[in-house]
Amino acid sequence: MITHGMEGSDARVWHLPRTAWLVFGILITVFVGNRYNVAPLGWVAAVPWLVYLRQRAGWRDRVLLLVALQVAHFLALFKIVTEPLTVSFAVMFSIPVALSVFALYEVFESMRRRVGDGWGIVLFPALIVLNEWLGSYVSPMGSWGSLAYSQIDNLQFLQLASVFGLTGVSALLAASSAVAAVLMANEERRRFVPAVVAVTVLSVAAHGYGAVRIAGDIPGELVAVAGVVSEALEFRTDDAPEQDALFAASLAAVERGAELVVWNEAATIVSGGAEAAFLERGQQFAREHGVDLVMAFGVTQEDSNLFANQYTWLTPQGALETYLKHHPVPGEPSIAGDAPLVVHDRPYGRAAGAICYDYDFPALGRTHGRLGAGLVVVPSSDWKGIDPYHTKMASVRGIESGFSVVRPARAAMSGAFDAFGRPRATMDYYEGDRMFIARVPTLRIETIYSRIGDVVPLLALLTLVLTGARLFSRRSVGWNPEQRLRGSPPSTCLHSEGEA
Repeated sequence: MITHGMEGSDARVWHLPRTAWLVFGILITVFVGNRYNVAPLGWVAAVPWLVYLRQRAGWRDRVLLLVALQVAHFLALFKIVTEPLTVSFAVMFSIPVALSVFALYEVFESMRRRVGDGWGIVLFPALIVLNEWLGSYVSPMGSWGSLAYSQIDNLQFLQLASVFGLTGVSALLAASSAVAAVLMANEERRRFVPAVVAVTVLSVAAHGYGAVRIAGDIPGELVAVAGVVSEALEFRTDDAPEQDALFAASLAAVERGAELVVWNEAATIVSGGAEAAFLERGQQFAREHGVDLVMAFGVTQEDSNLFANQYTWLTPQGALETYLKHHPVPGEPSIAGDAPLVVHDRPYGRAAGAICYDYDFPALGRTHGRLGAGLVVVPSSDWKGIDPYHTKMASVRGIESGFSVVRPARAAMSGAFDAFGRPRATMDYYEGDRMFIARVPTLRIETIYSRIGDVVPLLALLTLVLTGARLFSRRSVGWNPEQRLRGSPPSTCLHSEGEA
C-alpha cells in the first residue's frame, strides 16, 4: 500500500476514519493543561494530530484540521472561563492559538514527507520548542499553553527545568508524541528502536534526577514570610475599611513572627492624591514593627483611564523600590513598567519581586536568578478558572533559576515554594483565610539552566537549519518528493528518503 509520507505502513492503524483521529485530538487537547489536567496525556498529546497529518492530502483535509484545532483550543480555554470572564475570552484567544498550531503542524508535515520519519522524530520537538520559546518573548500570552505545564503536578519531572528550562521539559514530551506516532505508522518498527530507547532513557533519567534533587535540603537560614490577601476587588478608591483590614492582617502576621509581609496584587485602590499619605502609613508600620512590607496596590490616574498596578517595598529604614507590573494581562487597563529588575540585599537574604502575570514570562525569572535573588515575592490576583494552576506555574520560575517564590493571590490558592518547587505553605482563598505564613529558604541554589541559558531552543534552531539544508541538497540533485505518489516501490522510497 502506497500512502502519503509513509513506508511500510501498518494498515491496521488506518482502519479508523480520518475524522476519528481529529476527535481523539480534540479530546486529548481539552484534557491537557489548565483545569482538569490529565498529566499522562501530555506525553501523547500530539499523536492524533500527527497521525491525521500522515493521511491528509487536499485542501479539504487541511480545512478539517484547522476547524478541529479551533474547536479543541476553544474548549481547552473554555475550561478556565469563570466569572468575571465570558465565553468571548475563549473565542478571542483560541483563534490565534489554533492558527499558530495549524501552521506548525503543516510546516512539520511538509518537511517530514521530504526528509522521512527518522529525521522527523527530531524535527517535531524542535518546532514545538521554537514555537514556545518565541511565544514566551513575543506573544502577549507568554508561556501559557506550554506543553511542560501539563506536568505541573509532576514535581520530579519538572526538576528538568533546572537543567534545560521550560522548553527542555516540552521537548521531551513532544519527542514522546513524535516517536509514538511513527511507531503507529510503520510496520518496520525495529528501525525506530534507538529512538524509543533514547526517549525512554531520557524520561527515566529526568524523573530519577528529580527524585534525588527534591529529596535534598536547601542550606541556609529561613525567613518567615507572610502573605496577606484582600477581599474581592471592587475598584473602590480610597476605601478606608479595606485598607484598615490589610493593616490589621499585616499586624497579625507580625505578631506571629513574620519578618516580611507581602500583599496581593492591587490589594486596594488609592487615588493619586491619597498615595503619599497611604505610603506614609505603610512606612510607619514597617518602622514601628521592624519588618519589610511589600504594599501592592493600584493608583488611579487623573488624566487617563489606566491605573498604576504597582508595589512599593518598604523597610524600617525607608522605601527600597516602587515596581510597576511589566506585563499587564491583555486588556488590563494598567500602565506597563519598564524599569530594569533589581534585587535587594536584606538581613534575611537577597530578595526581589514581580507582579502576577509577569511570572508567566520565563525571562523575568531568569533575570532574577542572574542577579542573585534567593527569594522572589509575586503579588497576584487570579480567578477561579485558573486556580491553583497559575500559582503553580509561577513556582516553575524558582525551579529554573534556583530561588524561593512567595505568591499571595486573591481569588485563588496562595503559595510559598522553595527553589525545588516544594510547597512550604498554601492557602485556599475560598476557605475564607486571608493570611498565611511560611518559612522559606533565601539562599539561592545555582542551577545548570541559570548558567547555560536557553540551549534547547538553540539546538532546535540548529535542527531546523540542518533540515532546511537537507531539503535544499536533495532538491539540488533532482530528488523528486512526489516520487512515492506515482507508485514507486517501498525500497525506492526508503532509499530516496535516506532513512536510517
